[in-house]
This record gives sequence, C-alpha cells and structure tokens, in this order.
Amino acid sequence: MSPPPVNPSPVSDQPRRIAYTMREAAMALAMCERSIWQAIKDGRLKASKLGSSVRIRSDELDRFLRDSEV
Repeated sequence: MSPPPVNPSPVSDQPRRIAYTMREAAMALAMCERSIWQAIKDGRLKASKLGSSVRIRSDELDRFLRDSEV
C-alpha cells in the first residue's frame, strides 16, 4: 500500500480559471495587490473592468510572469 501524497495542492484539483480577481492574481503570483495595481497602471499587466470589478485573464498572468523573468 502506497502512502498518501504529502501536501496535495488544492489548486491542481480545480479546473484552470479564465480570469482572476486582483486578490486572486496577487496570491497566484505571490505579490501584494498594490504591486498588481502598479503593474496595470504602468501598462505591464493588462486587466479588464467588468462593472466595478477588475479581472485579469489567466493567459495575461502567464505572459506577465514570463516577461518578468530575470
């Protein structure tokens, strides 16, 4: 009998999301929300406003992360 997985990731069990809130994007990138806002303001990260909510597409988060590599 094999041992249970150690610290299984709760994210891996969920389907990939199309877009994220500011808070979710910040958590996904391990950044503070203020840094996310600044990246949007500077034009380094694209976001969409839906009513009073701001959403960031998952492919845009991937692009932002790739372009931020050192």
